Amino acid sequence: MFSRVRDRNLLMFKKVLIFVFVLLCLAVAGIYVVTRPWFVAQAIKSAVNARVKDLQLRDLTFEKIGVNSNGLVTIKDVRFTLRLFPREDQQWEGHIPVVYLDNLRSFVRSKKIFVSVERADAAADAVRLKGVSSRMTLTFTGGKWHIAKGSVNGGSLSAGPITLSPLEAHFSGNENLLIADPWRARWADGNLSGRLTVVPEAYTMHADVAQVELSEVAPNMRGRMNGSVEMEIQRSDNALTALSGHFDAPQGAQIPAAFLQPILSYIPASAQRDILEDLIAAGMDVFFDHADVRLKSAQSDSLNLLVKMDSKKLNLDLTVTVDLNVEGGLKGLIERLPQFISG
Repeated sequence: MFSRVRDRNLLMFKKVLIFVFVLLCLAVAGIYVVTRPWFVAQAIKSAVNARVKDLQLRDLTFEKIGVNSNGLVTIKDVRFTLRLFPREDQQWEGHIPVVYLDNLRSFVRSKKIFVSVERADAAADAVRLKGVSSRMTLTFTGGKWHIAKGSVNGGSLSAGPITLSPLEAHFSGNENLLIADPWRARWADGNLSGRLTVVPEAYTMHADVAQVELSEVAPNMRGRMNGSVEMEIQRSDNALTALSGHFDAPQGAQIPAAFLQPILSYIPASAQRDILEDLIAAGMDVFFDHADVRLKSAQSDSLNLLVKMDSKKLNLDLTVTVDLNVEGGLKGLIERLPQFISG
């Protein structure tokens, strides 16, 4: 009888061992699956596409994921493809060498995640980001996300012939509003700074320009330029719908006389107009002791200019107001500027 009880206990012990072994195998398999890069990538892709309405992740892959004892997640070799709505035709592709996610152990209590992005590259059409690093604090409340604070630094932003490098910005926002204030960059041996606001319908930007070297903008110009500009851009088609600005060269500037051809017809018949016509015909440059340009547009197809220039050498003192109908809209005008400047 004792042997039968012992056998039953042994059998029960074996069943318990088998059950525990199966649970351990399932746990190991579960941990293996949920820590695989493909599983985490798909989970993040689904979460982002469900919660962020103006962005769609088309593809997302990781090379390696690691978690240390403090709960810091390291994701390496991230590659992605995404689209920003409403511009469904514009697709961004990018690569991030490493991403860090911190505070996951305290996420249930604090609802915060600290994200660090190192040396990211991304490109869409003629726009390219290169070597940009970012830090941000994401908070989640009631199914909504919010960037409490964020920063961008280093790297470069290129759009056509314009390259801003290095970049620096501090930003915050949510799915309906993103504000970068301030942002700073170097361009053409000068400094840019300002504020950028993004809402679902449009971008609005204010930029201050300080000591930009004109020869860096176009090799056939000389002098340094200061100024400020404000613009509004529709997100649906990147149309520039409002533009205003003020630029001056207080220490003088040298430009090809041909640059003044568009305003020549607005100058009354005079000795000054004759001088400019002769310089344009000869393909010569004009040196101004001081130049001041103000521009304003409340519509996408019109532009008002106030141009003030004086040159003691040529005995010129110009003040011209110009109202232009812009063929192709302000966006087309901006796109044609590099070709016009380069001649």
